[in-house]
Amino acid sequence: MIGPSYLLLGPETGEKEQRLKEIRNELRKQIGSDPELHRFYPFETENGEIFAALDNNSLFAEYRLVLLSQAESMSASLTTSIAQYLAHPSTSATLVILSSDTSVSAKIMKAVPKENTKVFYELFDNQKTDWVRNFFRRFGLTITSDAIDLLLDLIENNTQELRTVCTQLAMFWQTGEKKVAIGEDDVEAYIHHSRQEDAFTLFPEIAAGSFKQSIDTLHSILGSGDSGAPILLVSGLLWQFRRLLSIQESIASGKSEYEAFSSASVLGKASSLRNPKDKSTYHTALATYSLEQCRDIITVLSDADISSKEAGNDLVELVLEQMLYQIIIKKGKKTQGIPFASFLQRKGL
Repeated sequence: MIGPSYLLLGPETGEKEQRLKEIRNELRKQIGSDPELHRFYPFETENGEIFAALDNNSLFAEYRLVLLSQAESMSASLTTSIAQYLAHPSTSATLVILSSDTSVSAKIMKAVPKENTKVFYELFDNQKTDWVRNFFRRFGLTITSDAIDLLLDLIENNTQELRTVCTQLAMFWQTGEKKVAIGEDDVEAYIHHSRQEDAFTLFPEIAAGSFKQSIDTLHSILGSGDSGAPILLVSGLLWQFRRLLSIQESIASGKSEYEAFSSASVLGKASSLRNPKDKSTYHTALATYSLEQCRDIITVLSDADISSKEAGNDLVELVLEQMLYQIIIKKGKKTQGIPFASFLQRKGL
């Protein structure tokens, strides 16, 4: 039986997303239909929007699943309001509070049942190495320690992306019918082969506000036939815009651009800019998107993350085209039913 509230904490996003998916699936079985989904961030619910979603019965769905992300940045007043809501929650909604920190306000920790609270910790370095080695062993493959180290350096420290990239690498390796151990050079060759176009080559075009070029790059990425490309694309762009937001917040607090680049972070992890090309890209992005627009864009990307995972193969392209339109043309403002005639014609929709 799904409860009225959950608290999912910690930096390990892959397992956290898996638990969130389980909650949604359990809700679907419990109510017999998909719950109406709402996602909020503390900075966009200052006027009580989250409580309207929690308390108001929908005309289109009998139950609502409401997500509050980045709960570590909640204001004192929002924390108090959330705690008051949790004392008398709606019977037709479930609130899931998410944070990359391992704890939040004591008021919230006390209000959410202990059995519905879970902390998802990052894997330790030795655990990550064993995880990767055992993953390839299940495919009948071996991988050298140097290759594992390089692989872990190239991807984010969460099991969701780790699993996706390792699966792709295993398939890539088996295609070549190679029976020897995967080495460091092989990992590097795979990354070059499979990631000629990705979130990190798309971001400079988005930073420059080039919609046409961004759409072309998107089609190149999706044209690779890689089923995991949409997930990696959205998560990569989320990472880039969170990094951009940290830079904008530093500049807003009075730091110089140089200082902001040096102190950049993503979800609390240091991610300073050292490469001149990266600095140029982010300098352009600062001129293209304001701090408030960047916050809106992060919301757009979070919504697209959910939608792209749920969309079928015929619709994921449309979801991502709409995402780019909302980011580049609308600067993060929400839009409804954006028509893409070329897409609709190609798909016969």
